[in-house]
Amino acid sequence: MRKIILIIFICFLVGCTSNDAVTPVKDYINKFKNHDTEVTNAIEELLRQENLSQEQNDLYKLIMKRQYTDLEYKIVNEYYNGRHAIIYVDITVYDYINSRKEALKNGLTKEEAINEQLKQMEKEKKRIQYTLEFHVYYQEERWILETPNTEIIEKIHGLYE
Repeated sequence: MRKIILIIFICFLVGCTSNDAVTPVKDYINKFKNHDTEVTNAIEELLRQENLSQEQNDLYKLIMKRQYTDLEYKIVNEYYNGRHAIIYVDITVYDYINSRKEALKNGLTKEEAINEQLKQMEKEKKRIQYTLEFHVYYQEERWILETPNTEIIEKIHGLYE
């Protein structure tokens, strides 16, 4: 399951027509919050590659939908250097890494561990805040978001260790 989280959206690049460097960052995060079809399709495609039951797939999608819906964010700083900018965003998400650690404590089989992790994630109430650093650059009259790294993706999913 962690493989899914690490791969999701590594190649996800968002462009924007606004002259504001913050806009592509907001657009990127809002794709998660609004369950954009790109996000949904990427999750479904990656879940097809995993060896999960239909019930596990369905539960996982619901868990991530909850994560995205409840994700809170705030732009906290912007730094510009010519055609490059760094946008800092505070996000608050469910701490699903906590759920994972709890599930792995019990010495379960792989199948049991996946089921336990999903159960723990489903009932997780603990939230965690991260500051994300997004890089954008100005090209051809628009600001473009550089592909977010694995650490950013893990933090958005609440699975950063």
